[in-house]
Amino acid sequence: MAARNPKQNWLPLLALALAAAAPAPSFADGVAEPKPPPVSAAPPPAPHDNAPAACTGDAPVGQVVAVSGAAHAQAPGQAPRALACDDGLRACEELVTEPGASLGFLSGDVLVRVGGGSRVALAGTEGAPDLFVHQGTVRATDGRRASTAPVRLTTRDLAASATGADAELSAGAGPSHLCTYAGSSAVEAGASSRTVGAGQCLAAERGGVASFAASGEPSLGLEAPGFCSYEVALDDSLTPGDVAAPPLDFFPGGNPANDVARSPCDQPGSSCSGRKAEAFDDPDPVPGCGPGVDCGGGKDGGRKAGKGGKGRD
Repeated sequence: MAARNPKQNWLPLLALALAAAAPAPSFADGVAEPKPPPVSAAPPPAPHDNAPAACTGDAPVGQVVAVSGAAHAQAPGQAPRALACDDGLRACEELVTEPGASLGFLSGDVLVRVGGGSRVALAGTEGAPDLFVHQGTVRATDGRRASTAPVRLTTRDLAASATGADAELSAGAGPSHLCTYAGSSAVEAGASSRTVGAGQCLAAERGGVASFAASGEPSLGLEAPGFCSYEVALDDSLTPGDVAAPPLDFFPGGNPANDVARSPCDQPGSSCSGRKAEAFDDPDPVPGCGPGVDCGGGKDGGRKAGKGGKGRD
């Protein structure tokens, strides 16, 4: 192997020293060009508030089944309308209840209750309501199986979806709270996603989870006040004969027959047995069997009752 020239060892060091001593790049006027700032990681995205779902049309969403106090619905560009029993609710409407009032409506098999002092935007379809709670409290109880279209409950802080669940969502000046009482709810709060099971509550605020705890009693009960009463309308075209009892001969054997041949021995005390007379309780006796009367068949023409209550052949 050839020996290495000693000068080759310090040539790279000399090149580095010359590069360090070179003047900094400058503009034509001789002013040094400023160095670019160091590159840093991108800042995290600013948290954003949820908004009501985009809404078009006026598809039916539900029907009022309970109302207590003042509650109204308002569609875009229209005047508010007071709500009463059996009123229909449609997508793109906004529900408003006065403090102390309450409202309940059915959306397919989903029972929704809206507490007092609430403001809720409606979207979705019949059986799959999409409810955005601006303020107040909403409870949705889904009687369907968990494989159907979900119910959506949303506030500015979180978005929950569930099927076959019982969940309550409240929103106000502080964090939004979601509690699940049956089934489970899938919740998204900012970058966080989790499942809230039965007996659990989640609080979220400004794109993050604030707390996670066990649930207490719901604010809105299953039997909301003001449930509508329904009456069954009877057909006034019925006549008394349409609801009268069937005739006596409708059932075979309904009437007793008077021409049925009966044995004289059916008479209590007839002594037809050939033994000592023993009265018996026949609920349907037929008189006629007495002393000297043929009371039944035999090889010799039957037995006859003799004197003293003894029969003979």
